Amino acid sequence: MNRRNFMKSLATGIAAISLPRCSAAPAKNRAAGKPNIVYILADDLGYAEVGCYGQKKIKTPNIDRLAAQGMKFTQHYSGNPVCAPSRCTLMTGLHTGHSQVRGNKQVGGAEGWKLGSTIGGQWPLKKGTVTVAKILQEAGYATGAFGKWGLGIVDSTGDPQKQGFDHFYGYICQRQAHTFYPNHLWNDGKVEHIPENENGDNVYSHDRISEEALKFIRKYKDKPFFCYVPFTIPHVAIQVPEDSLAQYKGKWPDPPYDGSKGYFKHPTPRAAYAAMVSRMDGDVGRIMDLLKELGLEDNTLVIFTSDNGPTFNGGSDSAFFESAGPLRGLKASVYEGGIRIPYIARWPGKIKAGSTSDHISAFWDFLPTCTDLLGLDTPEGIDGISKLPTFLGQPDKQKQHEYLYWELNGQQAIRMGDWKAIRKRLGKTELYNLADDLGEQNDLADKRPDMVAKMEKLFETARTPSEQFPLVRGAKKKVSLSNYKSIPKDNWKLISADSESKFNGKLAINAFDGDVGTWWHTEFKDNRPAHPHEIVIDLGKSYKIEGFRYLPRTDSGTNGMIKAYEFFVGDDPARFEKPVAKGSFKGASKSEVEVPFGVKTGRYIKLRALSALGGEPFTTIGELGVFGEE
Repeated sequence: MNRRNFMKSLATGIAAISLPRCSAAPAKNRAAGKPNIVYILADDLGYAEVGCYGQKKIKTPNIDRLAAQGMKFTQHYSGNPVCAPSRCTLMTGLHTGHSQVRGNKQVGGAEGWKLGSTIGGQWPLKKGTVTVAKILQEAGYATGAFGKWGLGIVDSTGDPQKQGFDHFYGYICQRQAHTFYPNHLWNDGKVEHIPENENGDNVYSHDRISEEALKFIRKYKDKPFFCYVPFTIPHVAIQVPEDSLAQYKGKWPDPPYDGSKGYFKHPTPRAAYAAMVSRMDGDVGRIMDLLKELGLEDNTLVIFTSDNGPTFNGGSDSAFFESAGPLRGLKASVYEGGIRIPYIARWPGKIKAGSTSDHISAFWDFLPTCTDLLGLDTPEGIDGISKLPTFLGQPDKQKQHEYLYWELNGQQAIRMGDWKAIRKRLGKTELYNLADDLGEQNDLADKRPDMVAKMEKLFETARTPSEQFPLVRGAKKKVSLSNYKSIPKDNWKLISADSESKFNGKLAINAFDGDVGTWWHTEFKDNRPAHPHEIVIDLGKSYKIEGFRYLPRTDSGTNGMIKAYEFFVGDDPARFEKPVAKGSFKGASKSEVEVPFGVKTGRYIKLRALSALGGEPFTTIGELGVFGEE
């Protein structure tokens, strides 16, 4: 399907939804010329997971109503394919080639990783960061955030109340949002314990978050406000109250989810996922209805969007729901399915009802749109462009991006006009023309070397180095660790591994496949037992082994890198004697570590990881090798 036909099909149905609008008397004492701003951000909602973008199974009448009363964008992009960096671009107006946060980086150690912990969080925004919330706060707005933050723990420099928000309610740490029945949420810098969830699933966090957002709107109805609502739906875990589940239960074949792809089991995961989206849709409707009740509709810009594309784990079924529509890729991918998202803007009397725009825009445009809206100076050096002219139906005044840029864990992507370039681990550039190839199936790199050269130059110049989030080169060909006395891997076979992360290809065989750009990751799930983790390998025949070499994962992440270990050599893969080496690796080095231990003869080796450097309950290995002689 080409882009033009797809956009035409998307417009169908919007014009057919026409609802009359009547508002109550407007709230008093409004500051002249300062519209309210409500920004609703879904979590991992795919491009085609709402009705007005083509969803057939999941019902979203309120989001569809929002589109019917406003403008739907067909070429809007998230800041990144995953949560934290996407939100960073939204707050700062900088794409991930320039932003402070370029990946999901956990802080808080082993205790912070545990569900229920109050000390964990993500890499924080720096002190002095200019955020859209600070700009609006200084312009006289009441500012509140309700949902998932993910840009710094309380009392850090990234604390939301140090980054421009008067009020915050919800999850400070993304990790804690992996359950909708938490033992606590945060309320203006203080822990709000939820004892009802200590012994059962009784208080659904989304409901409390929605209520707090509505309270905020009521409280500040007489002054301009910025209400940022980063909902946690439909991010897994798949959990939803029975009153919502009933709408979809039994509607289609729904095999139970056994928990093998992380998070929690569910007997009817498809029904529950659909119910989660519809429950969120109901709260979008409640926000719209409250604005109408308070007489604020005409003076409120409402935006609805998602932080990245649909997910692939935790029992979700993006294929069944066709969550990304015709787009390639899902969350964590820089293909269109990972970053192109639904985006709707409503502002009665200013934005034309039932309209559709193909203006190319991204998260980092929000900050300059707000400054343009208020007639304020836009901070210098940002990457965003105001889309206010498009909102107001003035396309001739709308500036265009020369290009959009994304990066994540060695992936890079650029969109320039209809052209899209992708590069992984600094390898061969892929090139697609989205006007004719929306699904990114036909790589034109060999046919357009001139465009490839232009894109590759931008891959270098569009970004600045980041010490915390480096763009790491991964090998594109099979390579070995140090060659000195290396025992060849041609006949190595995997005997066993206690677990592996199958859903994202982080298999145990990656630990010795000779490719430093791949790695083994033990199973990632919330109820997964912690260390030790073990891998047993058959070398093909017996060797006189003198030591082993360990290379950690080679992307920008550090989670799961081995700290304490034991290494075994033997002739029976089911029975090893005492370890021939044990100790601890020091620091999160990306270089190989060599551990000599004398000479031990055997055909089988076992590495047992006893702990991780960051305290996480899982293990990662980029490459494992042994050295010695026959």
